[in-house]
Amino acid sequence: MSPFPSDPGRSPLAQAAIWRAVQLIEEEGRLEDGQAMRQAFSARPDGAGRVLERAWLLGERLGLQREWRRWRQLGGAVLLLLVLGVVGSAWALARGVLGDAREINVVAAFVSVLGLHTVTLALWLASLLLPWRSAAGGALGRWALQLTARLPLDRGPHAVQLARATTDVLARARLAPWAFGGISHAIWTLAFVLLLAALALGLSLRAYRLTWETTLLTPDFFVHFVQATGWLPQHLGFAMPDTATLLQPALAGTDAQRAWAWWLLGCVAVYGLAVRLVCALLCWAAWRRGQGRLALDLADPGVRALLSRFEAMEPVLVVDAEQPGAAPAAAPAAPVADAGTQLLVGFELPPEAPWPPFTPPATVQVLRMDGSQRERADLLQRLAVAPAHRLLVACHAASSPDRGTERFLREAGGRSAACAVLLGGARQESDAARWRDWLQRSDLVQLAVLTEPEAALAWLEAP
Repeated sequence: MSPFPSDPGRSPLAQAAIWRAVQLIEEEGRLEDGQAMRQAFSARPDGAGRVLERAWLLGERLGLQREWRRWRQLGGAVLLLLVLGVVGSAWALARGVLGDAREINVVAAFVSVLGLHTVTLALWLASLLLPWRSAAGGALGRWALQLTARLPLDRGPHAVQLARATTDVLARARLAPWAFGGISHAIWTLAFVLLLAALALGLSLRAYRLTWETTLLTPDFFVHFVQATGWLPQHLGFAMPDTATLLQPALAGTDAQRAWAWWLLGCVAVYGLAVRLVCALLCWAAWRRGQGRLALDLADPGVRALLSRFEAMEPVLVVDAEQPGAAPAAAPAAPVADAGTQLLVGFELPPEAPWPPFTPPATVQVLRMDGSQRERADLLQRLAVAPAHRLLVACHAASSPDRGTERFLREAGGRSAACAVLLGGARQESDAARWRDWLQRSDLVQLAVLTEPEAALAWLEAP
């Protein structure tokens, strides 16, 4: 998907996130993209590549790439902070288990060490199976992204939009549980490594009596619980207390106490560390396999509109062109025999632009088009059959005209008795001047340029 594989920062995720961020920013107002459109059209041969290239060029102007690089620099520090937070919690649990008291309730220790881990793991599994619970999985990964985006260190103005865009593209590609879950599992894996080290060190250097206590439950419950949880660790080489030790833990000798300790360490290693490590590897494999889903969604309305604009910039293909010297001398152009109609056309206006720009008389035909090739061909065919007496084309002054705009104005104006351009939505005085200069350079000086709706209405109603 990346057009420049040699650029390490231009990953499929970076391109998709910057495209979505530009889309979110343009919801507040269309960006001036004339130069970006031309550069993207020249740089890439395919429509999807041109759309991504345009977003990448606009992102450089908006500082999105600089923000992405800032995330990569701060991401390691943020992950380290989260690791230290989880490790601190794990150390507190270890201190609670191996405190000053020399007697440990092993079942309570089992629940306290593995309880939070089990709950968060269940939420992540639910995010895989239940789409509406996708926000519940990989909480540590989501916190890492939000914390990185919101850190005030050299933060750009569009950091929040870029974070939202990253989450959106991961959710659309069904990669959010794998991406955020992978980060969470990696943090938990490191936390369990340190927790196991602390437990092993404490149990090796101090003598503890491991037992169990209860008021409501029966001794058989603890026997079945220890045997069930210790079955898999026992098959992996960890010791497990025998039935006599389970029924009378207070009378257990040194060897029995050692078996208790190995049972606890085995459960933490198998049900904690091993499970998180396997999940982290699974997330990594799913991420590598699913990166193709980060490709541009060609059904997106915003993508379709941009593809239409790029399509309009394609050069006109001449079929069966005549050989040089074979063409007869060109006859003088005959005046257009118009059908007496007045036509107001909105050409590639942004969605928020008011339409029509003024209240036209009932005799004026009104048409709005997004600039697609089919719409242009239909209108030009209509004008070829019945040329307009007055054709007024409303354009967005803040946007930059391109070759597609030039071709449409030239062909539509040539099929009308009179043609004018109405510029609306100007953000500064230079917008209209830029269009006038462009029309002059494009040899379209015969087109009248209007900036006020009243003047445009008067031009339409002129005989």
